Amino acid sequence: KRDDTEVEEAIRTAAQYGDGFWKIFKRLRREGKNWNHKKVYRVYKNMHYEKRVRLKKRLPARVKTPLEQPSEPNTTWPLDFVGDVLECGRKFRVLNIMDDSDKVAVSQEVSMSFSARRVIKVIWLNGKPKNIRCDSGPKFISKERFNGSYRRAVLDVYIFRSIEEVKRVTQEWNCYYNNERPHESPDNIPPMEYRTKRCDTQ
Repeated sequence: KRDDTEVEEAIRTAAQYGDGFWKIFKRLRREGKNWNHKKVYRVYKNMHYEKRVRLKKRLPARVKTPLEQPSEPNTTWPLDFVGDVLECGRKFRVLNIMDDSDKVAVSQEVSMSFSARRVIKVIWLNGKPKNIRCDSGPKFISKERFNGSYRRAVLDVYIFRSIEEVKRVTQEWNCYYNNERPHESPDNIPPMEYRTKRCDTQ
């Protein structure tokens, strides 16, 4: 019988935030684990880490405008809200701010409510970009990939008793996302590492 204990422990650690197989495999490779993907996938399957995926809703056709990726940080920041409820039933919201140039999660502000003044303050405190991008609705709630990753890794996993717990776990995940989680767009490396490398070559 094969002893896959080491592989299982590595997968369990890498799957902390609910990432899929290829994210886990790429993270293991970055950590110096040289098992081939067939072996890792076999163990992954045996551990029942496969994720169920909801069927996508059919949406009316929309005219898409191509978005150009800025070449420098702080050029364009997409802003968006996601929401959830505490154990007591009180609603809270999270303001997610990203940098379009390298997918760095600039800020994730957690609060029971957000005034326009509060949103502007968060933007200014984090460096003020040249442009801000948001959805067209009054609450500019959209379904960007970052929001989905955050929801699956944090909001769908924990039942929070207080807003302080939401802030703590969100900050931990934000650090993981920026500094450890491989990202498809910036060469399968974490966003902050990608930003550093690009700055060094310019």
